[in-house]
Amino acid sequence: MNSPEPNFDALVRPMESRMMRSIWRIVRQREGAEDALQDALTAVWKKRAAVARHPNPEALILRISVNAAYDAVRKSRRRLRREISGLPDPAPDAGSPSVPEEVEARSLQARVLEAIGHLPRRQATAALLRLVEERPYAEIAAAMDCSEATVRIHVMRARKALARRLGCERPRPDGGQEEKGKEGVS
Repeated sequence: MNSPEPNFDALVRPMESRMMRSIWRIVRQREGAEDALQDALTAVWKKRAAVARHPNPEALILRISVNAAYDAVRKSRRRLRREISGLPDPAPDAGSPSVPEEVEARSLQARVLEAIGHLPRRQATAALLRLVEERPYAEIAAAMDCSEATVRIHVMRARKALARRLGCERPRPDGGQEEKGKEGVS
């Protein structure tokens, strides 16, 4: 009789670096990313039989990783709300971007993560796998156990919601810009 550990190792070990990259792109904090990875590995372990039977186990593992990262971001935001606001961020490492670039990047990241935090879970999962992880629609559909058309709708709705929440519009296919209050201005 085979033990479940070799199956788990065969499924997860080759993907650990991809899992961490997916989580890192969302969490952007070392400790939070490590915790989210452990949470994802725990979830994969608990669901190892279902993961092994899944038609696309890699996509499912990435979905579990994205969900763990998403949960870590929400948990971090809740914790920060309870703590005293206004504390300065840690000093940037040597060799990092300039202070204004770092502040702008952190501000944008915080706004995007907050906006994603307000999306329904399936929209957030689809958007993160497609927009952040750049996974193909077919793989996302397999991971989410739905059709490609449904995934495309989730991604489209997530993009619209993020654009509304962040106050920006996407460029039009004809090269024009759809910005608020900029009609007819060159």
